[in-house]
Amino acid sequence: MNKKILILVIAAVFVFGSVLSYADTSYKLKRMTSDLYDRKTHMKAKRYLSNYGKDVTPFVLPLLKDKNNERVRVAALYIIGKVGDTSAEDEVIASLKDRDHRVRQEAARTLSVIGSQKAVEPLKRLLNDSFPDVRFNAIRALSNIAPKDETDLFTNVLNDYDPRIRMFAVRALGNLKVKSAVPYLSRMTGDPDPAVRIELAKALGDIGSDDSLQALTWLLGDPDLQVRILAVESLGKLKTSAADEALAQAADSSDPRVASIAILSLGDRKSSKALEVARAHLDDEHLSVKLASIEVVGKMGGSGDKDPLKNMLDAESSKVRRSAQKALQGVEGSK
Repeated sequence: MNKKILILVIAAVFVFGSVLSYADTSYKLKRMTSDLYDRKTHMKAKRYLSNYGKDVTPFVLPLLKDKNNERVRVAALYIIGKVGDTSAEDEVIASLKDRDHRVRQEAARTLSVIGSQKAVEPLKRLLNDSFPDVRFNAIRALSNIAPKDETDLFTNVLNDYDPRIRMFAVRALGNLKVKSAVPYLSRMTGDPDPAVRIELAKALGDIGSDDSLQALTWLLGDPDLQVRILAVESLGKLKTSAADEALAQAADSSDPRVASIAILSLGDRKSSKALEVARAHLDDEHLSVKLASIEVVGKMGGSGDKDPLKNMLDAESSKVRRSAQKALQGVEGSK
């Protein structure tokens, strides 16, 4: 009997403690929500509220209807996006029509995190917004959630004067692997913003269409190194054998990062040009190019490559010696 009473007492204490804990948390959330109205505590409250997860949503959601304080509405949207509460999507979509552009901007940004396809049409209407930050966040959200049959909305903004919008439009077309967009993307190799050209090089590789070859070849001469590197990597993804010639040319690049990636790509593709190009760069002055060449020779070479590889066993670089030894085992084991 005493044991049963003890169990009941423990259970009651647990329940009572849980109620007190919930009440305490609820009080803290209410207090921090009210702190959003004070300029002195606004930033701190926004940061702390974001740490409470989805439990905070019922406390901040009503703030979206406070038409007299756009700063608080923006904070509420920020917190909803930070905790990733998809249950608030309808209320966030409604905020896309807010009279304040900062609220519309934050609502679009939040939908890039929690939005579903039902947010696509409302977001599309923001692509004509007079504020570039609103348009940017709208296209960013759409790039995450728009279905493949909505590709026109991305090709239509490829000429937007805001490079961020162009960048996310290009990224979206790459993510969706829209082959019909390649002609539009190919016209952007001369875009003045390197961030756009970086996304362009990625997108053309992700799409993987043979039509991407010419644009990627042009990007091999881009002034930005990162663009050139990504162009080489994307060329390696194309199935057309015509990409081998472009990769062979890239292997002669003055930048060793570009050259080494090109050589390795030729090897990965088992290109007929791979062995010839690799042999020609075995004595390259750049270590990364030399190592890439040794690797390809080891995988694709034959008995005639033994002597050049044996000569490298006494190389000053330990990396070269190890690579040559491994490559030598490869050619000796080949038929």
